[in-house]
Order: sequence, then C-alpha cells, then structure tokens
Amino acid sequence: MTGNNRRSPLAGIDPAVASILSEAEKKRQIQSLPRGQQKRARQQAKRPRVMLDIPEVVQEEIARIAQTEGMSVSAVATLLLADAVRRYHTRRLNLTNVKRMSRSPRYEWALREGVVDSVLKGDIDLTEDSGKVWR
Repeated sequence: MTGNNRRSPLAGIDPAVASILSEAEKKRQIQSLPRGQQKRARQQAKRPRVMLDIPEVVQEEIARIAQTEGMSVSAVATLLLADAVRRYHTRRLNLTNVKRMSRSPRYEWALREGVVDSVLKGDIDLTEDSGKVWR
C-alpha cells in the first residue's frame, strides 16, 4: 500500500485533542530547527491568527488586489479591515441597512441575503456620508 492512501493520524479525533496534539507537534518541529532559527519560529508561532468565514467571492477579490499590488493576501486583508474599522469608529461606515435579525441565539444580527455581492457591485454603499445606503 502506498503512503498516499494512509489516513491522517488525527482523523476522527476530538478537535480539542487534535489541537493539543498539533501544538505539541509544532513545538517538536521548532525544537528540531537549528538554534538560530528557533527564536524566529517561536515568535511566528506566538503571533495571533484569525480564521474568518469569508465568502469565496470576497476572498478572490482580495487575492486579485494582492496580486495587482504585489502584496500578500494577509497584508491586503489586514489593510482593508483596518480601513473599515477606522471608518466604522469615525461613523463613516453604516451597517444598519445590511442586517437582518439572526436566527442564531449567539448573535442578534446577520447579513441580509445577497448583501456581499451587492456591495461588491456597488449597488449598496456602506459609507455614512453617501446620502443613502441603498441605491
């Protein structure tokens, strides 16, 4: 039997246990590096990372921008999010008309159907100073 048909040793394990085992494996890999590279690897491992559920169409647009600008996808996403956060806090970003009541007990609001595509097409403008949010 070839190695390609083997299942991952973590397949079927509780996600919490898999996470602990994965962290232990990362630590082992860092320890196997030359001393000079271990410090940098530890710093990289400590960096906070975020996993977001973003529609594929948005991911593709961010990738296109990154390619055009010669930047990483993470760098472009970080800049776009930072700009949106700044505009939100200065009341130049209005999310009021793109929300609907959520069916989840965890959240009060969810995005209305089709909002993301409409924002990308320019049919919906989220800027507060645009005069109207829906076009």
